[in-house]
Amino acid sequence: MMTALMIVFRSSMSEDLQVVLHESGIAAYTLINNAEGKGITGNVIGSFFYPGTNSVIFAMLPPDHVERTITALKAFHTSRLQNSQGRPIPFKLFSFPCTELI
Repeated sequence: MMTALMIVFRSSMSEDLQVVLHESGIAAYTLINNAEGKGITGNVIGSFFYPGTNSVIFAMLPPDHVERTITALKAFHTSRLQNSQGRPIPFKLFSFPCTELI
C-alpha cells in the first residue's frame, strides 16, 4: 500500500522542500500554492495585516520511498527549527494510507 504525504508550509520554503523531495527520489507530486489559513504560527491570508501564504504538497509514495522521505523531511524541519530560536515554524507533515483507484 502506498503512503500519502500532505505537507503544509509557508510558501517561501517551496524551493527548498522540492529539493528535499527530489533528493529523496520523489519526482511526482502536486503543489497547491496560495493556501490560506490559521494555525499556531498565526493567520496566513496574504493580506497587508497578515502577509504571506502557505502552500501544500501532496505526494503519494511507494513503500520503498516512505522512510527515507519522512526522515529527510524531519531533518529539514529540525534544521529550520534550530534557526527559529525556539519559535514554531510554519511546517506540518501528515501521512495516511493511500490506495490508487484509477
